[in-house]
Amino acid sequence: MNSHDITSWFASMALKRKMSPFVERYLGRPFSKKSAQHVLIGYYPLDISWAQIYPFLHYAPQLLDIYNVEIRCVPVGHILEGQPLPCGAPDVLLFQPWFTTDENSLAQRLEDILQRHPQVKISFVDSFAHTDIRLADSVDPYIEFYLKKSLFKDRNNYLRSYRGDTNLTEYYGDLFQLDQPMVNWNTPETILPKLRLSPNFHLAPKFLRPIAKGYTPPKQARPLDMQTRLGKKGSEWYSAMRQHAIEAMGKIGNISTSPENTISYKEYMAELSASKICFSPFGYGELCWRDIEAIFAGAVLVKPDMSHLETLPDLYEDNVTYKSVRWDFADLPDVVHNLLQNPEEASHIADQAFQRMSSYICSHQFVSDMSFLFDSPSSS
Repeated sequence: MNSHDITSWFASMALKRKMSPFVERYLGRPFSKKSAQHVLIGYYPLDISWAQIYPFLHYAPQLLDIYNVEIRCVPVGHILEGQPLPCGAPDVLLFQPWFTTDENSLAQRLEDILQRHPQVKISFVDSFAHTDIRLADSVDPYIEFYLKKSLFKDRNNYLRSYRGDTNLTEYYGDLFQLDQPMVNWNTPETILPKLRLSPNFHLAPKFLRPIAKGYTPPKQARPLDMQTRLGKKGSEWYSAMRQHAIEAMGKIGNISTSPENTISYKEYMAELSASKICFSPFGYGELCWRDIEAIFAGAVLVKPDMSHLETLPDLYEDNVTYKSVRWDFADLPDVVHNLLQNPEEASHIADQAFQRMSSYICSHQFVSDMSFLFDSPSSS
């Protein structure tokens, strides 16, 4: 096993409880003197957050070769504590706190880092589910870039107020006649030019590693028409929306769906691989693990319309990589029956979605997409 494989394996195990102390020491070891640019990533130890960080380690050899960059990672709590930066002062700091972090403490810590290390270029990594950028007002004065898994195509949407706290709480709160206060995150216009896309869940280890090694969805019979397993526990608007989705699936009729038993994640993925269609309504944000799980398993992704967002890469091109439905799911039966009556079209959409994801991974497109974070080799 070469050094790249070792780093990639360690990074894939970063959130395993029994491994995490040892892995933390390895990923947070001191920088060497071999590279011109040192990049420190303060990550939040949660799967949803690690999916954004893992590719920096998986593609570490390419980043080193092209940009002379060396990567180190530590839990963001080590940075928020106010102690000297682990691993020494980097050239670039990617900072990924959770959205519940106290805004004043966050701003104070960033200011302190820049006072001690004025040469450090800080970028904020937002792994939050929701599409808003609620911490932008606190971090804007201190950062070069703000990275997020999806962005509104119309950036002005970041500057307005919403009933509830997001575009989704407003839509579904209104749909179900929920009483929600207006929320304005006071997003500064100056943050808008700093917004940059980072890839989403498809670069998590459980997807990236198999695809990089040649995995393709199983070519087998798919006896289940639609995989219909959905969680619904959560806040009032979320539970109402998910219950509405479950009821909408139940009204389709004349199709085979998932049994009402509890299964393991391994069984869940096997079921997806035996399904023709996967319906993936929104979660607390538009992007869901379920989207990528469906594409990875080779099922056709059916999802509420995503045309208001940009993602990297674009896995949400209607009639090409997924099939859109209305946000109130009123057209779900028609969309599902149409796909089942046109199996070649359905198979083609599923294939194109996987190929787009696979191509992004295997072409190392992530490396060039993240180039804005690093100095060019000539300036190093």
